[in-house]
Amino acid sequence: MFDEAFCPPDVICRPTFWNIPVWLQITIYVGGLLAFLIFFYGFYRHVRLWQVGKGNFNLQEATKLSAARLRNFLTFGVFTKKVVTENQPAGIMHANLMWGMLLLFMGTVLATLDWEIFRLIFHVRLLQGGFYFIYKFVLDMSGLLAFAALVVALYLRYAKRPLRLWGYGDGKLHFDDDLFVSGSFIVLVVTGFMIESLRIAVMQPWWAVYSPVGNTMSLLWRGLPENVALGMHLGTWVFHGGLTLFLIAYVPFSKWFHVFASSTNTFFKKPVPNAIAPILNIEEQETFGIGKFEEFSWKQVMDFDACTRCGRCQSVCPASNTDKALSPKMIEVKLQDYSKQYLIPVLPFLKNNGGSAEPKPIHEGVITAQELWDCTSCMACVQACPVGIDQLSTIIDLRRFLTLTEGAPQAPSDKAMNSMERQGNPYGLPKASRWDSLQGLGVGFAEPGVEYDVLYWVGCAGAYDARNQKVVRAMVKIMQAAGLKFAVMRAERCNCESARRLGNEYLYQMATMENVENLSALKFKRIMTQCPHCFNTIKNEYPQFEGNYSVVHHTQLIAELIGNRQINPKQNITETITYHDSCYLGRYNNIFEPQRDILKSLSANGKLVEMERSREAGLCCGGGGGRMWLEENTGTRINNLRIQNVIDVQATTVASACPFCMTMLEDGAKAKGVDEQIARQDIAELVADAL
Repeated sequence: MFDEAFCPPDVICRPTFWNIPVWLQITIYVGGLLAFLIFFYGFYRHVRLWQVGKGNFNLQEATKLSAARLRNFLTFGVFTKKVVTENQPAGIMHANLMWGMLLLFMGTVLATLDWEIFRLIFHVRLLQGGFYFIYKFVLDMSGLLAFAALVVALYLRYAKRPLRLWGYGDGKLHFDDDLFVSGSFIVLVVTGFMIESLRIAVMQPWWAVYSPVGNTMSLLWRGLPENVALGMHLGTWVFHGGLTLFLIAYVPFSKWFHVFASSTNTFFKKPVPNAIAPILNIEEQETFGIGKFEEFSWKQVMDFDACTRCGRCQSVCPASNTDKALSPKMIEVKLQDYSKQYLIPVLPFLKNNGGSAEPKPIHEGVITAQELWDCTSCMACVQACPVGIDQLSTIIDLRRFLTLTEGAPQAPSDKAMNSMERQGNPYGLPKASRWDSLQGLGVGFAEPGVEYDVLYWVGCAGAYDARNQKVVRAMVKIMQAAGLKFAVMRAERCNCESARRLGNEYLYQMATMENVENLSALKFKRIMTQCPHCFNTIKNEYPQFEGNYSVVHHTQLIAELIGNRQINPKQNITETITYHDSCYLGRYNNIFEPQRDILKSLSANGKLVEMERSREAGLCCGGGGGRMWLEENTGTRINNLRIQNVIDVQATTVASACPFCMTMLEDGAKAKGVDEQIARQDIAELVADAL
């Protein structure tokens, strides 16, 4: 049964189309051509969908290569770093599935090159001798790897039923076409092994040992009559080939297109996720934010298409974790489903895909206002997403429509924003009293023409909130002890960061222009803020408006002063302490170590313990995204959950480095009844007490 038409004499090579009649070979080629034409048409439909968004995704944009894009594509798209390293054992399963199927695909490509290129053009076989033996072994192991991964995938999804995969809100697990495609892949792997094992059972070549799975499986067929084995081989081959071609054609019309859309999306991953994109030429705009699908950017439309519905964003979202309406996963999923009506027809002669002529509105028709207002802008969802989706930008763009176009911000944030505009602070207190808390501290106002080591950006909380005024006094004591030349800006006003994240871009830009103009009149080496929100805004968002400054957070400055021995605090922490990471300092700016270094330097017999969710995985306090000025009336309060984390590690002090976090931790401790048991201290206060 080993025909020289397949392999030259005395040469061991791959017996391509063994036992397959010529007419069937022709049929599979015709079917393959048709399948790939359908695949490319399906791919084209998705590219056309991306072009619906603003900015017009095009070939010129797609081919702009940069080191950052290539790095993102290789790290997250090809090697799927976030999928592999997080959410085990699902990550290992996904990696095994991806690499198993990829190697099987590469094996098919090599087989095609061997038969159609090397045999016909060069009259030599690529898959022969030792290389063929390696090829067989690798493909057998790849098939086994893929099969095991698919079994685990089905078990995790349909037996364990993790909450992050559920259709959020209706309590049901939405199968989509996962079961069909995953099951089909299992059938492909099994039938592939059957084809190989039946061929081995008939041929019984000595090199079958290099196909350990197929060779072992061939033991099942060794006793069959040859004509029966040949018939089974032919029938299985036809079924296997037909299913393969069907899946090639089907993938672009199914959820599994994410294999391509997700990889593409990682290439276009937002380079600076900590900065919100501004509304350009805001004075000339007639509407603001997004109220219609065509107003999304092409990248946002690609985000919807790339979503794998894995639920990793939902599993880390503080709103989702506390039973609120928001699930960042479902924001993407609902908009993904909504976008399908903008796909060009499956069949060109159809006018539409069966969707309604008048699509329902996005706001309230698809996404509710409460879902949008629940977001704390902590960026945990963006960081968790393995395929580069920016859920936060979409939420803020939708908020902009509600706040500016509809004039319907969630109460009582409208009062806070009115105060930001009129009084220059969200507390509604007089402008004239902004510096009352500095009286008697020896802090002066920056004068034009005089250069300062540090321009101290006190912020609204430091100026007006009694609890955070203590942090200001501590910071002043530290800088005076270090001998720094510092001052505050008399014209400092609220930067309206909260307003921007609540959708009021107009107010934010107005305040930014004013602050940038006043800062430009002064000379200083760097700006120091004690608020991470102010830090992120001035450092990462002011450059959008020609405000380029060297900015340092107060914990960075303190760590520097200790390191340079400009201050020498005593080791006076003797009890267990934990540190709560600010989202805008940690996730937004990757600043995790200075705070911990300071606390370790202050610890004598004390112990610094980490909460279950810390560093990159830290849990938001609940005050970001403008939530500081909103009521939290649904589900569990986020700050209560965070205080419970402190209780769980048996810490007697929780340190923070953010005025919003301080306020939320204070309220949470009182609500949980541990006001007297757990102290809340800013790191600056701990250092000042140790001087």
